[in-house]
Amino acid sequence: MQRTIYLLGALLIMNACSQSGEKYHLTTDLDGSEGKWVKMLTREGRQYVVVDSAQVEAGAPAVMSGNVDGIETMYLTVEGDQGSLQLLVENKDYQIKGSLADPEITTDSKAQMDLNDYRKGLKPIDDQMAALRAQLVAGQQSGDTEEMDSLRTLYYALYDRKDAYDSVYIAEHPDSYATVLALRGLFYQYDASGLEAQLSRLDPDLHRMEEYQFMADKLERMKAVAVGQPYTDFGLETPDGELLKVSDVHNGNVLLIDFWASWCGPCRQANPELVSIYNEYKDRGFAILGVSLDRNKESWVKAIEDDNLTWSHISDLKYWDSRGAELYGVSAIPHSVLIDRDGIISAIDLHGDELREAIDRLL
Repeated sequence: MQRTIYLLGALLIMNACSQSGEKYHLTTDLDGSEGKWVKMLTREGRQYVVVDSAQVEAGAPAVMSGNVDGIETMYLTVEGDQGSLQLLVENKDYQIKGSLADPEITTDSKAQMDLNDYRKGLKPIDDQMAALRAQLVAGQQSGDTEEMDSLRTLYYALYDRKDAYDSVYIAEHPDSYATVLALRGLFYQYDASGLEAQLSRLDPDLHRMEEYQFMADKLERMKAVAVGQPYTDFGLETPDGELLKVSDVHNGNVLLIDFWASWCGPCRQANPELVSIYNEYKDRGFAILGVSLDRNKESWVKAIEDDNLTWSHISDLKYWDSRGAELYGVSAIPHSVLIDRDGIISAIDLHGDELREAIDRLL
């Protein structure tokens, strides 16, 4: 809904919403927002969709009001500002001042108060990351590769610190709504049993969050293709447009399903080692099936040729919505699944010598 809200109307709406308790009521007075549109977005799949908006008039805050079912993660944006502010929106009152990067949020929403406390502890790391990002952008024109590499190393170290902070926060706050968001950012690091253990610790009130449901659904798929389970068959098109199934390639072989993409740097870096392993074992009953999460066929085919990937390949060119990735609960790539001759999943995400040893055992 797009509308201009004046101060008197805003106060009346705030009073009505507080009495009914059936709507969220969000008032913003953000620095530099006068005359601009303030919008709230939500994610639908991998797209962001505007669900509410208001134009900021001189002397009046921007006010947005509506109804949500439970708690929804939304993103507040200001016209012309590249950043956004993540909010946990329920049918409560919110007053937001300051800036998107450094907001002051007053609310009677427990979910948002949890998120405020989480952000407070993370702020020193976030501030350092923002400063390093600015240095990296400024340094792109300098041509000083040594300095840029040093800055990137520092930046990646801060990512590790953030992950460590999140892990501690998750362990210490099983009843915090912010814990679900933190876990959503880390869950891909866990196998099925690890993710199940993390989810089982969370307070039942948190189960209504969309992020919790996403991870619970992902867990069920991961359990279906965990070590010791029979592989799940599926078929996609080869570069030549022919349907090829996992079962067609397995056919009594030891099979490695390799989820990858031409745009994935770590995947491309891992390919030379995978080529070496394939050439070492292909004549002994070992096969590889590459499942690409590409969107562009030309890029996919070119990467196969450039990296000399001579095994079978399939894709539906649907990026992270790939049917194969969905069936196997893939949340990060490269991701591999090793299947024995009898069709039982033997190992997941082995590399280098560990993969060689596993193939030797199965052959």
